[in-house]
Amino acid sequence: MSIPNYLTLLRIILTPVFITSLISYSPEKEYLRYWALAIFALAGLTDALDGILARVLRQKTALGEILDPLADKLLLLSGYISLLFVDSVLYHPPLWITIVIIFRDVVLSIGFFTLHFLRVPFDAKPNLIGKATTVFQMSLLLLILLKWPVAVPVAYVTGFLTILSGVIYVSKALKRIPS
Repeated sequence: MSIPNYLTLLRIILTPVFITSLISYSPEKEYLRYWALAIFALAGLTDALDGILARVLRQKTALGEILDPLADKLLLLSGYISLLFVDSVLYHPPLWITIVIIFRDVVLSIGFFTLHFLRVPFDAKPNLIGKATTVFQMSLLLLILLKWPVAVPVAYVTGFLTILSGVIYVSKALKRIPS
């Protein structure tokens, strides 16, 4: 197994630790917010690093192409869902943004498996808007954990990019299905 794949596995392992720290946070346990922040930042760093190393070391693998987006989804979805249960966080994304993020990922996953089941060839690599969406979703969680007010406008940009990337992926997939 390659170094980038180990980094991706580390991100998957860090996810439940991040969730536990986040949902256990309260104002009297401020250190847990810092733990959640540090763990999330480390997980985000592994996301950037595994992609860079895979290209530089020429260690792109089929396993990595599946695990990397899966690790991203686990981290992000669990983070946004966990925020629904943490009242003591200063900024929350509006509920509709969390619903849009979950809905988009469910629709894309169902579409991915449907195309695979129908044996329709497709390219599952993320496009620029998809990558920007992931960056904004991660940035928004980071800004919320940092308690920075800029989280509020970033939330709306994140929601817009999530919808836009979902529409782009679905429209590309629909064009691949034979009539």
